Amino acid sequence: MTNEQAKELRKQGVAAAKAGDKDRARQLLQQSLRLDPHNEAAWLWLISVARDQREKLIGLYKLLELNPNNEIGLESLASLGLTREQLAEQLGVKPAAQPTSPLQRTVPSAPAAPTPTPVVPSPAAVSSAPGVPLPDPQRLQQAQAELDALVRDYLAPPEGYPGIKWARKTKGRAGERDSLVLRLYVAGAVAAVLVVVFIVGALIVLNNPGARAVLFAPTSTPSRTPAPPTLTFTPTAGVTPTPSPTPELTLTPSPTVPPNIPRGNDAPAPTAIYPPVAERPIRDAIALMNQGQVEAALPTLAFEVTLVANDFNPNPYFYQAMGLAKQGQLDAAAELLRAAERRLPEKQNVPSYPPLVFSGLAWVDALRAERALDEGRRDEANALLKNVEDRAQAAISADPRLELPYLALARRHRLTRNYDAALGVIDRGLAVPDLAANVNLIVEKGQNYFERGEYELAAYQAFLALYINPTTETAHRLQIETALAQDKPGLAVFLVQGYLYYYPGSVEGYKLLGDARVREGNVDLALAAYDQALTGGEDNPFVADVLVARGQLYERQRRYDLAREDYTRAFALTDDPAVRARRMQAAYSAGNLRVAGDDARALLGKGVIPDATIQLLQARILVDEARQTDTADFEQALTLLNAAASTLPGDMRPVAEEYRARAFYNLARYDEALTAVNTALRTVETGSRHYLRGLILEAQDKKAEAAREYNWVLTWSAVYPYPFLPDARQRWEALRES
Repeated sequence: MTNEQAKELRKQGVAAAKAGDKDRARQLLQQSLRLDPHNEAAWLWLISVARDQREKLIGLYKLLELNPNNEIGLESLASLGLTREQLAEQLGVKPAAQPTSPLQRTVPSAPAAPTPTPVVPSPAAVSSAPGVPLPDPQRLQQAQAELDALVRDYLAPPEGYPGIKWARKTKGRAGERDSLVLRLYVAGAVAAVLVVVFIVGALIVLNNPGARAVLFAPTSTPSRTPAPPTLTFTPTAGVTPTPSPTPELTLTPSPTVPPNIPRGNDAPAPTAIYPPVAERPIRDAIALMNQGQVEAALPTLAFEVTLVANDFNPNPYFYQAMGLAKQGQLDAAAELLRAAERRLPEKQNVPSYPPLVFSGLAWVDALRAERALDEGRRDEANALLKNVEDRAQAAISADPRLELPYLALARRHRLTRNYDAALGVIDRGLAVPDLAANVNLIVEKGQNYFERGEYELAAYQAFLALYINPTTETAHRLQIETALAQDKPGLAVFLVQGYLYYYPGSVEGYKLLGDARVREGNVDLALAAYDQALTGGEDNPFVADVLVARGQLYERQRRYDLAREDYTRAFALTDDPAVRARRMQAAYSAGNLRVAGDDARALLGKGVIPDATIQLLQARILVDEARQTDTADFEQALTLLNAAASTLPGDMRPVAEEYRARAFYNLARYDEALTAVNTALRTVETGSRHYLRGLILEAQDKKAEAAREYNWVLTWSAVYPYPFLPDARQRWEALRES
């Protein structure tokens, strides 16, 4: 009976999990496991609907405890980068032979600390979130077994009657006859009431002419539908005698789509290449670039450039330059277009050639100006922006049907945050009939609205572009980013599904999905999305962004080693100092002081993060690594802390005071150490600071006050597993005895 109940509960729990009702699934599966705690399938499903990471680890531990060779459990453990011993250590599980007090059974055990030394341990290894109190798993299993035995004894048939054979009755059971008689009585009473109601109703109808007319009178023949009203003035109903025109049905376009956008059967076909390209190899190369295969297209275009050495044609120059620009080779693209510009006099009789070359130069120079601004080269950027305006205006004047000069000129204004001018340029382009449905111009308009913070207008432009062409990748991205900017992560997840429908396996698509899951607070699904984004290799330009996003998520989970690895990979791809700054912080938190120190020296004076922040980190590294006899290191740390003190952010000053106190303590300057640690404690109380104050007071022979500080640490050790706890306990006991 117990197994059947457990099976039914498990079945209901699995159905709830598949339906997405995690709370109900968790409740049903837990009830099933109370009846049948040895069912591996129930544990697997419970892991899939766990409320948080700790619940998932507990379920995984129980699953592998039941079956150490469970394939799915072992794969999950490997994906987390843990061994079974590390999993048990994270959950605070202790060997059965070790005696435990009630307090120890409800608080995760702290890791073993090294032999205490006078140097205060680093708080980077101290701070840790409190664990969730859990009962001893072995005691739970023992209690469950005892409960199962009680249930089996209760449900078992009675024994001790020799010669009697027990059987389950299927008829003639106690009370069965009385129940049948009662049902017959109820059915007869209901039938009698219905007969009485029918007779009374018939009498009322037969004796009432009005009722007979309603029920039995013939119905009238339907009349012909009157003609629709004419467009003539008719008297207005009511007391006002003034005539009013009859409303007229008009074919007004939907307000969501402008009337100049083709609709229905007139929906636009894929945008044709303009100006037309006659050469088949160039058309094939353009198709490859549109599919993202720029590397495969460039050799063909380079060969086509050699073929026009004697008979100039700007098409291969233009499209090869666009491919180089997509790869980030902006200087090479600009040089190629300038070479085409020098050859324009060879074909003065072809009016379409100059605007094509000018539009390419305007676009490439806009990208070069953006790069120069990012790198702080403002004079160079200003000169390039002037070139963009001149070339784009010349191209538009010569051929207003080209889209690229409008995009280049709008980008030029957007870089200087002149959004009104940028929007004016785009509207000027959209006013050209051939460009009215140009999705690139529409998306650029949305980007301007997005950067200006007008998210509803940005979302509308993305919708309009997708209405025209549902495969417009930039419009999908703009739509998702707008939803995230509006703090609508659920909508963003929904929109990403549409993006991935058209672009399955898109690295940026899965990166955006991970971002949306993070905003939802669903960390596990966010990690899964980032992992999926990284399966496509590291040649995609968005891979570095994915690695940074996953590294930040690892930092939130205090998995600092994994965060440092992701930042290292991202830095190798981008050489971005901002990524290096993230790696520096993650490496320090992971205890990798050598990498953190190297990064700090490389970043000092670069302006990526404040120098005061870097100097504080360098001082912390010196104090953490120094021995008590390394007085020069402590003095150098104090020099760095003094240099950073005036410009440190407010939230970092207590940390600086704590390290100042540690340096003073190891230099035997106890009064200054006590002043510094008291300053830190007035802002935030931590175990490391109370322990440090205890050390200082003990060194000053203030035993009673020192004992109180150690007692504070011992009290809070029930919540936080301090690594210096053994030394604090030993010192407290020694002071109490003395």
